[in-house]
Amino acid sequence: MPFKYILLFLNCLITAICFGQLEDYEYMGVIKLSDSAFISYKLAFEELDGKIQGYSMSDLGGKHETKSNIKGTYDSDKKELSFAEYDIVYTKSPLGEIDMCLVNFTGGLRSLERSKAFSGPFQGLYPDKNPCLDGMLIMSASEEVQKRIDRMDRKIQKSKKVSQEVKDKISARKLVDTLTMSIVKKDENLNIFTKGKEIMVSIYDSGKVDDDRINLYVDDKLILENYSITREKKNIPVTITNKTAVVRVEAITEGTSSPNTVKVEVKDGPSLITTRTSLKTGEKAELTLVKQ
Repeated sequence: MPFKYILLFLNCLITAICFGQLEDYEYMGVIKLSDSAFISYKLAFEELDGKIQGYSMSDLGGKHETKSNIKGTYDSDKKELSFAEYDIVYTKSPLGEIDMCLVNFTGGLRSLERSKAFSGPFQGLYPDKNPCLDGMLIMSASEEVQKRIDRMDRKIQKSKKVSQEVKDKISARKLVDTLTMSIVKKDENLNIFTKGKEIMVSIYDSGKVDDDRINLYVDDKLILENYSITREKKNIPVTITNKTAVVRVEAITEGTSSPNTVKVEVKDGPSLITTRTSLKTGEKAELTLVKQ
């Protein structure tokens, strides 16, 4: 085979141009339940040849924040989007309260490329397909949400009636930035569901290194004492022996810039989950690794 054809074949294989183009889409909005309660909701997925794969997040930044995997289809002829949550990646809900009510949605969407919003009823189903909570999904493209946030921030920043300190605290842009990653705060616990029992936990400082110090425990055993967080990842292997393993972070200092923040990565085989603790001196937060 001539060399130029080999290059062409490899290019097609890598970019999937020969078989369809992989595209990324992201939406933010709310779930409206039958009792008129609203829960924040985010969708992020890839589409290839009509098949979609990605994740959802509900109650972003809340005490029941949950991330789930999704899969489904987009039919460009019928202009119909269909997806279902099928696996919980992590949740802040207590293990005893997890009812695994999963969103199943089928509704009209004119175009993945051009549509900026969609809405419609969804059905909540348990893993055994028995019904649970139903409601309405109301979503907008993330880029449109960001535009509205930018306009809101500009109005806030131009206001002469609001102090700069208050402006910084109520920045809508900063609020949305915090929603791109789960943040575990004082006395919160993040349940992370794993496939394997040999897990690698890595901690580091992804922002300004300011001598944040922590104690880190695994199942109440002190692993790191008065440890100063740096940009270099510190890897801690964890073996789940009795269904669960609890990783606890305790803030010893807040460094030169409050609060004490630690980036935490949990690697479970090929899967990687990233979160961050945000604590004041003396506060603690936990991650519970749950072997499925």
